[in-house]
Amino acid sequence: MPAPTSTHCLRYWDLSNHIRITDAIALWCGVEPTDLTSIGIETQCMSAKRAAVETALREGRLEYEDLGVVTSRGRVFKGAPISELIEKDCLVIDKSSLRRWFEQLPFADRPPFLFEESRQPVLPDGSNVAEMNSMKALAIMAHLLAKAAPGYRVGDRPNAENIGKAVLQFAQLPFGEDTRGFLSFNKKVGQALKLFEREVPSDFRRN
Repeated sequence: MPAPTSTHCLRYWDLSNHIRITDAIALWCGVEPTDLTSIGIETQCMSAKRAAVETALREGRLEYEDLGVVTSRGRVFKGAPISELIEKDCLVIDKSSLRRWFEQLPFADRPPFLFEESRQPVLPDGSNVAEMNSMKALAIMAHLLAKAAPGYRVGDRPNAENIGKAVLQFAQLPFGEDTRGFLSFNKKVGQALKLFEREVPSDFRRN
C-alpha cells in the first residue's frame, strides 16, 4: 500500500492553484501521487472517487484549465471536448472550484490537502487574496449578526452552528430542497471566524 502523504508535503501542494485529476484522487485518499504512478495501483475507492470527479467535470460543476491536446503534427490544440481532455489527461482542475464542490457534497468528506485547518498554507504575495478577503468579510458579518441578535452568539462570540442553520432554513424558501451548497455553511462560517481571529489586530480583540 502506498505511503501516506505527510503534512510537510501537503504544504507544497498549497502553492498550486490547479491540480491534475490523478493527483487530486491520490491526495483525497491520503497518499502521495508519485507512489500511485510508480506502482500503478488504484483501489476501488479511488476508482469511485475518480468517476465522481470526472462526472462533475463533464456536467460543468468543476472549473478547469484546458492544457491542450497534441496533434499528429506536434501542435497543441485547445478546445477539445471535455471527454477527450479527461481521457488524455490534458486538463487541470481549479482547486478553488474543487474545494467548493467538496463543500456541496451531501456527506462530510474533507481532504486534508484542501481543508486541513491545522496546516496554514504558505501562499506567495497576491495569491488567493480575493477568497481570503471574502472569508474575512463573512466573519465580520457573523460578528454583526451576533451583536444584533443574542440567538446567534455564544457568550461574546458568533455561534457558527446557529448561523448555519438559519441560512439553510432561509435558503429553502427560494431553492426548495436543492440546498446542498448550504448544508455545511456553518463549517464555512467557523473557518472564517478562525481566520479572522488569527489575523485581526490584538487591540481589536480586547475591545
